[in-house]
Amino acid sequence: MTSAYAFDSRHEFDRLEMPARPRITLRRATVEDIGATRQMAAQELPGAVASEQAIARTISHNRNSVLLFHKNAEVVGIWAMLMLTATGLEALLLGEFDGLDPNPKRLAATGDSPAAIYHWAVVAPGLASEGIRHVSQFLRQPPFRMANFYSRPNTEIGIRLNLGLGFRPIPAGTTGLFRYVRLINRTPPMSLAA
Repeated sequence: MTSAYAFDSRHEFDRLEMPARPRITLRRATVEDIGATRQMAAQELPGAVASEQAIARTISHNRNSVLLFHKNAEVVGIWAMLMLTATGLEALLLGEFDGLDPNPKRLAATGDSPAAIYHWAVVAPGLASEGIRHVSQFLRQPPFRMANFYSRPNTEIGIRLNLGLGFRPIPAGTTGLFRYVRLINRTPPMSLAA
């Protein structure tokens, strides 16, 4: 696939380290957090945002779906993701996945190993760099560490961020889809030794 975007991966998502002096903490969102975090997402993101009911259903199905960045006691960012089953990944690749109202049958439940992780929404003005480092650490633990990531950035900044972290555009039924293949899933280079 030919792309207009240069592949300038300055960092590998799976190798990001926590800062020596973290400014934020990470915690799972609860149903009580939905109203305020959805409002933050609607203000910061272009396009439509999932309904409170869809977000509540998703969090109830998998409590790891929405992570919040906290600075002191204030929510300063959101990392929302959908833990996909094999049928969910297939639907995403075929362009048949509804991100605004995800079908729970296509989502892995809490504790299950997802077939893939889809970045649902990321809001972290000013703290994106540190927040991504926290999320990288979180997603390197079981049951997430083998699940490749998929993203559909809808801004130039999002595209640059994806490329900078090692994501690559892929041909799929879902237009504008990017994929990050986890380091553990990459084929090791063949040895030239005889």
